[in-house]
Amino acid sequence: MCVTSGWGVLFKTPYNEMLAIPTIFTVTAIVEVIPLVAVEGVRANSHEESIKFLLLGPPEVRWRCGRVWFRGHRQRAVYAALAMGANRVVSIDRLVDVVWGDRPPPTAQVQIQKVVSELRRLLIDPADENERIVTAYSGYMLRAEPGEIDAEVFKHEVRLASSAATRRRMSEAATHFRAALSHWFGQALDGVPGLAADAIHLEEQRLAALEDCIRTELQLGREGKVAPELEQLITAHPLRERLRMLHMVALCNCGRRAEALRVYHDTRRVLREELGIEPSSELRDVEQAVLSGAPAVQLAFMVAR
Repeated sequence: MCVTSGWGVLFKTPYNEMLAIPTIFTVTAIVEVIPLVAVEGVRANSHEESIKFLLLGPPEVRWRCGRVWFRGHRQRAVYAALAMGANRVVSIDRLVDVVWGDRPPPTAQVQIQKVVSELRRLLIDPADENERIVTAYSGYMLRAEPGEIDAEVFKHEVRLASSAATRRRMSEAATHFRAALSHWFGQALDGVPGLAADAIHLEEQRLAALEDCIRTELQLGREGKVAPELEQLITAHPLRERLRMLHMVALCNCGRRAEALRVYHDTRRVLREELGIEPSSELRDVEQAVLSGAPAVQLAFMVAR
């Protein structure tokens, strides 16, 4: 296993090779060993890909040898706040707010300094011993290279997908959308209440990308694949009208027009009961197209608007 201590990291590989760095401090994190060739496709001899900062689930750090699990809420919260603001200075006041909200203790700044000191030692890459967390002005900055933060990789893949869709390269767009969505492994920033607003924003980006992905796949004739997925998504997000519209189109294109109309009437009932509103004009247009027996090509075109 890998053990991260106050002064360094002890690595034990599957081949019984050991790099030991003396320590007199208590252990601050345990890293679960994963085979060197099995960590997110990372090459064991690739320094550029030796570390991943993960935010699209419970915040963690992933090395070539495994995952770092933080000791307690404060370490996790400070790391997450620094990673969300990577390559920018995050003020001590901001870190205090993320950890304690509006009820910080008198020793809050001292505790933040201690946590940052622990994280700084924890995140030193044994390959080069460069510090990832640096002090700057009135706060701290986490240095990250392109491709190391999963939230940024997700956004990059979504941009590539949107660009491909604009050029009508729909298969390529769908591939990039699915690649973007594959980076999610849970609820973003899970376990860090102080970053709830950031988590909500990331979740909205995920859902928007998922809707665009399904819309793209409908245009590729993959309604049989996405119809079951949409049913599960609507259960999780019953007030999200766009998902229900996509579900109607998928069902209709599968030859299940009666079910598609039931989705519309159920949507209308839910929106009235929960929000006191009527369905949007876009959703009503889809209903009329289903009623009129519009061909699948026309429905796919309506979704693409």
